[in-house]
Parts: sequence; C-alpha cells; structure tokens
Amino acid sequence: MNTTTATLLDQVLPQFDISSRHERRVAAPPERVARAVDTFRLRGRASLLARIRGLHIPSGPIRDALVGSGFTILAERPGREMVAGTTGQFWALREQAHMEAPPDLQAFRAFDRPRWAQGAISIRIEPLENGSTNVTTETRVRCVDDAARRRFAIYWLLIKVFSGWLRRDFLRRIARIAEGAE
Repeated sequence: MNTTTATLLDQVLPQFDISSRHERRVAAPPERVARAVDTFRLRGRASLLARIRGLHIPSGPIRDALVGSGFTILAERPGREMVAGTTGQFWALREQAHMEAPPDLQAFRAFDRPRWAQGAISIRIEPLENGSTNVTTETRVRCVDDAARRRFAIYWLLIKVFSGWLRRDFLRRIARIAEGAE
C-alpha cells in the first residue's frame, strides 16, 4: 500500500502493511499549533495505557517522550512535520524490551530482521487558507516477513481502537492548547 502525498513519512516508510491516520482542523495559525505540539506533554490516560503495555514513556515534550521510549527522530521539517521511527516486536508482552531505536534513517531503511517490524509516527502541520491549521498524526508499520505480519495482525486487532482513541485525544489536546483553551 502506498500513498500519493509527498510527505516526510512517505520518504521514511513508503511501503507499509498497516496505517492509522487521524487529523483535526485547529482554529489557530500553524506557528501556534507547532508551539502546542512542541510543548505538549503526555499525561493521564495515555501514560496509563502505555504502562499497561509495559512501556515507559518519559515525561517531557513529545519529542523527548518518543526518543526516551525507543524511537529515533528520522526526518523533520521544523514547525511542519516530524517523523520518528523504531523497530521491534510490538506484539511482545514486554514490548519495550523488544524494541530497538535505529541509529539513523539509513539504518531504519535497511532494517530487515526476520520476525520484526518497523514503526514510524508522523506529526504533520499544514496551513489552511482561512488561517486555521490541519494537524495530522499518522502511524505506519511494515512487517519484515509473514511471521511478523501474522503476529502484528493479532496485536493490531487488540489495540487498534485504543491506539486511535489516544491519537484523537492527542489531537484534541493540541487543538485546545493552540486555541488557548488549555
């Protein structure tokens, strides 16, 4: 499966098995939305669900939380798009113990460990004509082989609803911050 939009995520992980995309229109200019993303901190429900999955997500801005939990920032257009990626067996009971942050984009692209997968997350900020902004988060996963694909498919059935809920909550909170409601 491929998309047709030219984004950094398309450059980082153009071929993938699973994709989850959520977006929200924010009544604020892109610069304010970018500041909201940069200052956003995971808390509450998101960190609770992460702990249930055996993940440790450090406190701090979203960038620090991603890097501290096993992701690498692989590509970025400051204030417009950031893509973070990791590799792992996301379906493992102790997920974080089965994840490895790639050292860089070249290593991420070359990754081919059997029974593992690659995951990439993007946050994209796009200005709209009326002065508002569209903010999108997209997650893509590419499984290296059929064994990983089968395991990930079962895992995805179990967490897809919660994953989408967390991303919609993230976008709602970003909008509230950017619009000055939080």
